[in-house]
Amino acid sequence: MKKKSSGFQNRVFKGARRVFGGFIAVGAIGIAISLIYANGGLTKEQYVLLLILGWIALGGLLWVFQTYVIRPIGILEDTMETLSQEAADYKLEEEWEKDSLTDSLTYILDKYKKSIEREHAEIVLRQESEYAQLQSQINPHFLYNTLEVVRGQALIDDNYKIADMTEALAKYFRYNIGKDDDQVSLSEEIDNVYNYIKIQQYRFADKFTFHIHVHDDTEEYKNCIVPKMTLQPIVENAIFHGIEGKIGEGAIDIHIVTTQERLIITVADDGIGMNEESLEAIQQKLEQSPIVMSYDKKKGSNGIAVGNVNNRLKLLFGKEYGLQISSTWLVGTEVEITIPKIIREVS
Repeated sequence: MKKKSSGFQNRVFKGARRVFGGFIAVGAIGIAISLIYANGGLTKEQYVLLLILGWIALGGLLWVFQTYVIRPIGILEDTMETLSQEAADYKLEEEWEKDSLTDSLTYILDKYKKSIEREHAEIVLRQESEYAQLQSQINPHFLYNTLEVVRGQALIDDNYKIADMTEALAKYFRYNIGKDDDQVSLSEEIDNVYNYIKIQQYRFADKFTFHIHVHDDTEEYKNCIVPKMTLQPIVENAIFHGIEGKIGEGAIDIHIVTTQERLIITVADDGIGMNEESLEAIQQKLEQSPIVMSYDKKKGSNGIAVGNVNNRLKLLFGKEYGLQISSTWLVGTEVEITIPKIIREVS
């Protein structure tokens, strides 16, 4: 079966044929004019005029050659150079985009980009699985039962503070170590944050206040789906990197806003904030494409750093979602979480 030529090939071949045919025609006419002039059939003025017209025709042929041969080959060369440099975001433009060859190259670039993203997602999922296996080595029932024993003894001894703190700790561990789905309702995530705050307020002797402000007249925000452990790492960061270093009492506030398509949660603290250099470094990391998650084991971290939360949201929902951070030194920090508004159906 005869292979069908692409639009790109047809355009180049036709352009080349036109140019070379034109060169031959102009050359033949030029020879004929010279012979006629030599035999005295043309005046000098007529001969010069015909030569000028010949040069104009030659210039037109060169324009056709540039437009229909040189330029398409240049575009193709640039495309191949882009492919060799692994520029996955490249997109062919202008009228050549409709040609089958350039379309094929664009398709190859898109497929390459998707394969890289798919491979990256598989690495992230594999790492999450390994982390889950590490978690599963802890016997949660033993932990829950031990905490219940401690709580029961505290109640017997009328030590209600220890009883409350132990209950909050048990609920916190049950939420994090449990085998529930990775996607939870916002109300469940908020309950987990309340338990975490209760534990930390005992630790810091009420050094900070905590409030949640809902800017939504409906109650549907409670059923919005969020990835588990989205809020707690942000709140933890506010405590240890904002409030702890502040002299005097601080405040942490969570603001919840829903639009028609998005759920926006802002975690704000009035702690020590960040200087411009530190803020710029963090913002640059957040703006980068999602990278393989590395569980942070630095001091003050529960293993899921703020950067990992951002990466996770972008991988799950897309690059337009994730975290935005603003901060002023000695004033405070705000972390805005933006995810799509997905309502869990209540059975």
